[in-house]
Amino acid sequence: MKTALVGLGNPGPEYLLTRHNVGFMFADFVAKKHDLTWKVYPSVALAEHRDFYVLKPLLYMNNSGKALLTAPIPVVKMPIVVAYDDADLPFGTVRFKREVRSVPSHKGLRDIYEALKRRDIMRLRFGIGRPPDGVPLAQYVLSPFTEEELEKLPEILAKVYEAFRLIIQGKYDLIGRVLL
Repeated sequence: MKTALVGLGNPGPEYLLTRHNVGFMFADFVAKKHDLTWKVYPSVALAEHRDFYVLKPLLYMNNSGKALLTAPIPVVKMPIVVAYDDADLPFGTVRFKREVRSVPSHKGLRDIYEALKRRDIMRLRFGIGRPPDGVPLAQYVLSPFTEEELEKLPEILAKVYEAFRLIIQGKYDLIGRVLL
């Protein structure tokens, strides 16, 4: 069965280069790498490769699971890898988690867990760092990456792409070497 890569983000041009949209950025990176074409449905964008699907929920972040339920593929039954931002990791750090049973604090990921009624979702957590003192987390995640961060993103996305290739091959034991 194919694996579904789900990149989390918010729809709309105002969110395009924000930290909260790094999952969308990764989904776009993978689709572009394979010259995949996006098909847009009411609540999800979908690109298909012979070995995997790439999805972007088109409802706001906190409704990502509800969006996936409308996808024209059986996301409830297939292996899923969710790519999303994590403010608890420094910028540039990426972590892979497999078979995490706890309900996540990230609201978009939590909505996926609840909507799909699953706990076996794999995670690619992109570190975006903590907000500066006095800046609320909600404001920070919706703010754009700095120019310096934007310059580093292509290298980070390429590194995570190599890890994603290992995930779809089931070579989980090698992923840590790629993401160091």
